[in-house]
Amino acid sequence: MRVTNNQYYIQMLRNIQRPAQDMLDIQNQLSSGKRINSYSDDPGGSAIVEKYKSTRSESEQFIRNISDGVVWMNQTESALSSLEDNLIQAKALAVQGANASNSRSERQDIGNEVNQILESILSLANSNFRGKYLFAGVYTNARPYIETRDNDGSINGFGVANDLSGTIDRAINEGVNVQINVPGDDVFNLTDGPLASIMALRDALLSNDVEGIQNSIDAVDTALEGSLTARTELGARMARMETIQFFQESQGISYTSLISEIEDADYAELSVRLATSEAGYRAAISTSARIVQTSLVDLLT
Repeated sequence: MRVTNNQYYIQMLRNIQRPAQDMLDIQNQLSSGKRINSYSDDPGGSAIVEKYKSTRSESEQFIRNISDGVVWMNQTESALSSLEDNLIQAKALAVQGANASNSRSERQDIGNEVNQILESILSLANSNFRGKYLFAGVYTNARPYIETRDNDGSINGFGVANDLSGTIDRAINEGVNVQINVPGDDVFNLTDGPLASIMALRDALLSNDVEGIQNSIDAVDTALEGSLTARTELGARMARMETIQFFQESQGISYTSLISEIEDADYAELSVRLATSEAGYRAAISTSARIVQTSLVDLLT
């Protein structure tokens, strides 16, 4: 079979282009730090990397959900703790006021102290964090507890703006949601919750009603127990979320490592390959130059 000069030149170009393309590919990997820079570099590896990245992205979203939820729960826990402090103080004042040695005026003074506690508890019931009301159920944009007042400004009743029984959940894992809020109805219900019990205690003190004061002690205990129960349940959910957060963070680190193993460039290996490609490129250039020179000599002679 006769080989033409044109075939020689085509083969020479291929011999030059092959190591030149290898050098370009290696330089791209060295500059990017990635072995895979396009899907065609490694279709199988690229598909696995995309799957791992998708899973890692889901974990990162779960972590954001958990972090957001834990911040909300911490604010709620703080409000409940303050509520309990107020209720404990109110109970102490109730016990003091129930003492038979107190005069009417002394009980009225205690009643005025309890009135300040009532104002504090109302403020806690309407706790606001980042423009959202903690105990408003799902209606977090509206102030949940509305009070009515006498002409002198004293609270004489309460109402609610919306249904306060709704729950707010956060997705923390595939198919796993955790409630992050404490519905207002669970703690501040208007039947036997802290607002009603403290207002009744205040009124009994101001009216010198010893029996009413004594009855209010049990009511305050009931309200305190309700808050403690809600805070305990909240703490258990927070602990669960923090455990899942650790799992998600560990999973994210694992997938980052797996992605790196597939995707990242091996600088030591690339350096060896680059040296080999450069040597091959120089050899192809040198060989091609000699062939061209020989062809020119043959042509001239």
